[in-house]
Amino acid sequence: MPFSGPEPAEDDPGRPNWPLALIVVLTCLAVIASGWIVARLTLEDDTVVPLAEPSEQARPPRERSGSVDPDDAEAFLALAARGLRDAPSLSVSYTQREEGEEAGRGWARRGVEADVVFEHHFTTAEGVEVYRYELDDTGHLMTAERGMTGMSLLNPPSEADRRLCSIEFALSPLDDLVDSASDLVWEGREEITLPEGLDGSPEGSYTAYRYTGDFTAVMGGYEEESGHNTLTVLPKTEFSLWIDEEGYPRRLEYDTEEGFGETYDYRPTVD
Repeated sequence: MPFSGPEPAEDDPGRPNWPLALIVVLTCLAVIASGWIVARLTLEDDTVVPLAEPSEQARPPRERSGSVDPDDAEAFLALAARGLRDAPSLSVSYTQREEGEEAGRGWARRGVEADVVFEHHFTTAEGVEVYRYELDDTGHLMTAERGMTGMSLLNPPSEADRRLCSIEFALSPLDDLVDSASDLVWEGREEITLPEGLDGSPEGSYTAYRYTGDFTAVMGGYEEESGHNTLTVLPKTEFSLWIDEEGYPRRLEYDTEEGFGETYDYRPTVD
């Protein structure tokens, strides 16, 4: 079924256009400020243990792209993945395909408000809207128009919850490329234009290096019947990746022979 996205909001394009979800999220943020969100969001347990944050690994200073030759595909890919992870802010717009047809589209970004670490909005081809969040010192939350009733704290979160409800959703595809890419080829330099993002990010054009190969992709999804997040592993998936002259990824596109795939447009803050 062809995708027909919702009409763009006239106010803040980064806000969900589902009033109930907006009200619940704002309520959650207000509760955080008052210090008793845990009591409000506890689902079945009287005590919610905050999710442990992974310890930060010491990272070397970011290499300048000029110090890495773009024809060294593996090194340039590693530079791009590291640059994306280190970017102080990041937004991503993306589309999903199933059997060659668009199955949905969405956007995600690092949080731009106090206590919101990450927000991720997705709309299926049938118009079902799914909202995912990570809140500081609280954990992963989610709601959807089908399969769920109201905002839910995902406690404990599944592997799919952790990936789709955190900034790892945007970062992990590049890490997957670094870990599993094979037959990696530098195809040359191209001009690429990213259309206006679904979150309202402006259109932008870049000179970029294009790389191709195959890798083990992981596609996220939402199961309406159960109300659960899902992950599907797609081995030996062909991809194209565009990395700009500064060493930042700008677009990742991949598809299986069966027509399952995604396109990500990346907009990191450049130092």
